[in-house]
Amino acid sequence: MIALVTYPYRDRETLAVHLVGEEVELTDERFAELSAGGHVDLPPAETEAAAEPAEDEDVVDDEPEQPVHEKPSPEMTVQQLRDAIETANGFAPRKATKAELIAILETL
Repeated sequence: MIALVTYPYRDRETLAVHLVGEEVELTDERFAELSAGGHVDLPPAETEAAAEPAEDEDVVDDEPEQPVHEKPSPEMTVQQLRDAIETANGFAPRKATKAELIAILETL
């Protein structure tokens, strides 16, 4: 079954970090376990009509622009990466490596 990550977690079997918004394939038992902990949820059902606007409609972008977050650089320390992730309303797992923290920051 395909599930959508709602809270970042590290898989206990593969030790891979799964980030918010990522789609993962899980067994029904593992889905029940992770959804009980609030880590995953079923992806929203999208219809093709909702995904694509009609040709006659004028599309107006009313969303305010998101602030540009700090780009990770190799010179940043682990603590600086954690701080940048937290200011971007992200989650940095305590045992994440520097490379994993850079990947998390790039997705925000």
